[in-house]
Amino acid sequence: MERLIAHLVLIAITAATPLAGAELRPRDLTPVTGLEAPAHPPVEIVRDGTPRAVVYLADPRATEKFNPRKQGGFPSTLPRLVQELVEIIRLSTGATLELVDKPPPVDRPAIVIGECQETRLAGIDAAKIPVEGFVVKTAPNRVYLVGSTQPLPPGSDPWSRWSNEGTAWAVADFLERFVGVRWYWPAEVGGRSIIRSSLLVIPPVHYRDQPVFRQREYHPAEGWTLPTKECSEDKEPIPFPLGVIPEGVKRIDMSNYLPLVRGGCSWPNKVKCHAPRVGEIEAAFRESIDKDMFALNADGSRNSRMLCYSSQKTLEFLLKGCERVWDKGGAATWVTSTCVSVSPADYPVVCHCSACRETMAKGGASLVMALFVRRLCEAVKQRWPDKKVIYLPYWNYDECCKEVQYPDNLVIMSAQTTYPMQIKAQPENLQGAIQRLRCFRAQACLPVTTWDYCIVGFHAPRQYPHVVRDFYQAAKDTCAGTFINGMCLGEWSTTAPTLYVWMRVLWNPDVDVDAVLDEMCRRLFGKAANTARQLMSLECEVWENGEWINNRIRQPGGWPVPKRLFQVVFTPDVVRQLKALHDKALAELADDPVARQRFLYWNWTFDAFVKQAEAIRQNSTP
Repeated sequence: MERLIAHLVLIAITAATPLAGAELRPRDLTPVTGLEAPAHPPVEIVRDGTPRAVVYLADPRATEKFNPRKQGGFPSTLPRLVQELVEIIRLSTGATLELVDKPPPVDRPAIVIGECQETRLAGIDAAKIPVEGFVVKTAPNRVYLVGSTQPLPPGSDPWSRWSNEGTAWAVADFLERFVGVRWYWPAEVGGRSIIRSSLLVIPPVHYRDQPVFRQREYHPAEGWTLPTKECSEDKEPIPFPLGVIPEGVKRIDMSNYLPLVRGGCSWPNKVKCHAPRVGEIEAAFRESIDKDMFALNADGSRNSRMLCYSSQKTLEFLLKGCERVWDKGGAATWVTSTCVSVSPADYPVVCHCSACRETMAKGGASLVMALFVRRLCEAVKQRWPDKKVIYLPYWNYDECCKEVQYPDNLVIMSAQTTYPMQIKAQPENLQGAIQRLRCFRAQACLPVTTWDYCIVGFHAPRQYPHVVRDFYQAAKDTCAGTFINGMCLGEWSTTAPTLYVWMRVLWNPDVDVDAVLDEMCRRLFGKAANTARQLMSLECEVWENGEWINNRIRQPGGWPVPKRLFQVVFTPDVVRQLKALHDKALAELADDPVARQRFLYWNWTFDAFVKQAEAIRQNSTP
């Protein structure tokens, strides 16, 4: 009934203004750029639960079967969105739309997915749409969902993937903006919200959009097999409350979910993290191994886990990998079709050779790595002027050495481990992270990408969505996106509100965070919506504005949030307030099993949190 009334109002609107009506500008969605809308009657997709339109799959990729584990690389995400389009409209209206691969007659309403002759005649030039961008435009009996067709460099693979999925994002936006779906967390555990109505009518519209950040990735993209841990400190999984996991659900598959919130990447300058590894060196380039490539230990032996980044042999070895890939069509784990990576093994860089010791004395490991990267940039520039060097500062070499100047082929991914996102709640850390980005951006030839962490380290219902927004609003002129490194399911249960906002912000940081949280609670938690919102607000307040933010926490080379913060943030009074709201919400949901399931999923380990808080309080009491 809610959407039926809204659409009847829209039918009565005849003005051909861009995105006429607040109904097409939900406060919780990212803003789009309105264009002049054509004048024509509304397009009927479904009436009285009966399909009036078909779905014309003009993009050949849309007819593929979605299989994220496809051998030989990743498929387009478009088939996943087409699958969701049919399912959402069926669940919403009761009507199953037919998929066709030939243009329907002009008198048959249709949703047209992808570029074709008809969309070109309608004035949509897909080749001019920015990468990952899209246009939504209506015409008589037509809704056009067309994404960019701009090409990206070849060579994408499962470990360094990039693609232009603009048409898929057009479908996602259409489903959110017009059909009313939201995907707060995976549907199999209650995170999908659908508005039901027997009518789906699209008014005249014309708008475009594109992501602010071209890298929007979350790991682990494959998800988790149940039972699984909530946080990194769990020794064994904590059982879900009875009824939270529907019967038959054995796995929470993020590869099905992430495309719905536009998780993806069109940024072709991607790092091969911690490569080459020792085993890869031995397997691929046995004839090239020289002991002088490896870091010197204090006792004079060689550390086979770490390269020496003052050694000419190391430079020559990495260049042989470039030669194998770029000149001979072979493979090397540290080289993609666009970049050679400088990313040391997953340890601090330590070497006791005379060259490293001398440089360390002047500027630490950061200077050792900066000088090596410059030498590699110079060599690559001379031999392969169209290729780039991508560097991942990390561990004890994460500082920006302003005195080092590079050729115009350096790309940087900054590991934000000194200020992981949760710790950026401290203003000094937030500003430090922004300054670090600006410093690296001044040295790089392209905007910087970041490697950040959302890992939940202890049972605590903390949220930091406003911190995420503030960071990316400040970083949008220097940053090209983020690889979000997660670990456990708690990131998409206990902190799911924040992670959902994070994905939205990576598309456009000008999203209204509080409107997102308001709508989430309204849609998911029924009679307990107001109480759940108070609970969510308190979780935000104690983490984003608590007293702890004035005592700077800095963690070189580390991603976990220090456990000592638990008792500082979650004082006995805070725990009492959280528990009171939690218990009140459950009481309000006693006769609503659907909303109760969602609430308990979000608060999966709340009881464990309360027990942990009590144990800490007792241990700290004199």
